[in-house]
Amino acid sequence: MAQLAADVGHLLDRTSVARAALVGLSMGGLVEMELAAAQPERWWAYGFIATTAQRLTGEERAARLASARTIEEQGMRPVAEQMAARLFGPEPGEQLTSTIMAMMLATSPAGAAAAVRGRAERPDYQPVLKSLTAPALVCAGNRDSYSTAEITAELAGCLRDPEVVVMDGVGHLPNLERPDDFNEHLLGFLSRAVP
Repeated sequence: MAQLAADVGHLLDRTSVARAALVGLSMGGLVEMELAAAQPERWWAYGFIATTAQRLTGEERAARLASARTIEEQGMRPVAEQMAARLFGPEPGEQLTSTIMAMMLATSPAGAAAAVRGRAERPDYQPVLKSLTAPALVCAGNRDSYSTAEITAELAGCLRDPEVVVMDGVGHLPNLERPDDFNEHLLGFLSRAVP
């Protein structure tokens, strides 16, 4: 995660982006936290979408390493099918589920296994979040089995006065399950937070 964050920072430097708002979904939220830890003065707002700052447990670490092995040995399908069963709220629509499944199945197994191993090594991001001073949005679906209400509340509790949005009937992909509602929340937050 730290290396990916460094690469993003380098890309922003090369494109002359001095300050920006960061928004990260799921694992992207972890990259966001790495960027925030490395250069907190660079970001004027944060959007933490369906992500976690929760401390990694030994059980979660073991499960992620097992998933990485499965991906390497059997390809993407077993893990993609397991994930797809948990990604969505009750009415995601066939087009969305097919698109996400196709995307997961097209992912490089080596890259996916590396990403899962990276998640197995995630540090405790709570101290990073507690140090942030820029405005923050926390958004999750109330049907998200990954970023549950408890996980979302814990993340929000680490931030100074975050704007919290819980989207009804939405799973782990609020930006795709309800794009219009999600965009309205995000753009409203950013317009209020812009320096």
